[in-house]
Amino acid sequence: MRIAESLRTGTLEIFHHKMRSFLTFFSISIGVISILYSLTLIYSMNFRTRKALEAAGPGRIVIKMKERWRAESDIEKKQARDSLTLEDALAVEKQFPELYMVSPTLRKWIEFRAGAFTEWQGVMGITPKWKNRGWVYKVHGRFLNQHDIDTNARVCVIIRKGGWIKKPRWVKFYEWKDRFQEYVKHNDLLGKAIKLGDNIYTVVGVLEEPPLEKNPRTFLDIGDWMPTVMAPVTTVQRFVAGWANSDGIDEINVDTGKESTINSYKIKIQKLIAARHGGRTHFLEIKDFREIIKDKLASKQRDMYTVLIIGIIAILAGGVGIMNVTLATIYSRIKEIGIRRAIGAARSDIMAQFIIEAMLLGFFGGVAGILVGMTGIQYLASKGDSDMMMFQWWMPFISILAAVFTGFIAAVYPAYQASKLDPVEALRYE
Repeated sequence: MRIAESLRTGTLEIFHHKMRSFLTFFSISIGVISILYSLTLIYSMNFRTRKALEAAGPGRIVIKMKERWRAESDIEKKQARDSLTLEDALAVEKQFPELYMVSPTLRKWIEFRAGAFTEWQGVMGITPKWKNRGWVYKVHGRFLNQHDIDTNARVCVIIRKGGWIKKPRWVKFYEWKDRFQEYVKHNDLLGKAIKLGDNIYTVVGVLEEPPLEKNPRTFLDIGDWMPTVMAPVTTVQRFVAGWANSDGIDEINVDTGKESTINSYKIKIQKLIAARHGGRTHFLEIKDFREIIKDKLASKQRDMYTVLIIGIIAILAGGVGIMNVTLATIYSRIKEIGIRRAIGAARSDIMAQFIIEAMLLGFFGGVAGILVGMTGIQYLASKGDSDMMMFQWWMPFISILAAVFTGFIAAVYPAYQASKLDPVEALRYE
């Protein structure tokens, strides 16, 4: 039997049974919509994860303090020796000069004052190496340099958030505003004097972030407090933390330069720091950056796969509908099958006819789902959903293929049963 004739016959059969076909279309289309939505989310997550990991660095290791002690008593002073220090970071850098980045950081919370404006704000002590990874900023002025670190210079750079290209709908109902960012956006602080606590600092640079939709750092924000004022780590230790005789820090970010070298350097760095602290490393956490983001990515994946599973279940339900429709069609067309077999149609022709009709049901249901799904995705994208902006041209084709394949699988058994019918018995069937 010619495929063109099978397609024509199948199309006529579908339109002759509109309600039955519509119910099958509906189930298939719901599944296709869910799959299309899931594909967009999965692509968005993978794309953003890849970009974020590229920004973070391929060989990123994070060395963090489990606890911090404020040395007051004799016992606490003894315990305080077991803390991560700036000297540890310098020792790692000296011992392994081939490392792409060794970046110590220290976070503190302090009162920011500029003229009459006052707001408590996060300050992060860093070195110039902080710039080596995760750099997404446009610089106005300059960044911190080694001279600032060596001289405990009271200078700082301020991060100005990028905001949204198009605000998501939920943001419009969220009335809280960052007073500090509002002030930074509407006032040129470059070259101005500000106060952090009781000390005066000069703003030597403003780091402007890209919009949130284009900022890879945003996607892998693990929920850590991210300060928006940066100062030399030595300055933060001396003037913000008040540790004139201590070089304690919160963490050291290391990039080995290659993903394959992460595990070996984790062991080497742990041994080096242990040697500097009398063999003790109980106060440390040394993690591959990918381990840190694993839980967050797992949460996102669970949400996406839940939607995908719903889509698969809906398509399977549509497949069951196609199977029922095909079986009902066979019983209503037994005499037709007998006539065709009597005039020379092979069993494969009978199978092909019913399989093609079922695949047409899947195809039309898939097209309906694609039309509705693409409309919904475009609507969500227009409302600022950055995930939906990742929609790709190939996704509808995969969704339709899934629907057509479902029709094929669902029709194989009924079509096989139809091809087994005896021509004589079929002609006698009433």
